[in-house]
Amino acid sequence: MAVKVQTTKRGDPHELRNIFLQYASTEVDGERYMTPEDFVQRYLGLYNDPNSNPKIVQLLAGVADQTKDGKCQRNFWTDYYSSSYPF
Repeated sequence: MAVKVQTTKRGDPHELRNIFLQYASTEVDGERYMTPEDFVQRYLGLYNDPNSNPKIVQLLAGVADQTKDGKCQRNFWTDYYSSSYPF
């Protein structure tokens, strides 16, 4: 019996770039970044309560912060979502 595997279409890099720029609030040397709050609270929509523990936001954002410098870079974000995010 043959097994049918469902594939996911890769995200369009141009569209992903626009989404990233919509949420990235920080610019350093002409490069835009998402802060932990941008990624977790604005993009994911989590922990938006004013009483949310900021350490939890930092911990969750660490998933997208490859260099652990408090900034989510566009190239990592775009690469990740272009390989796994369905559009």
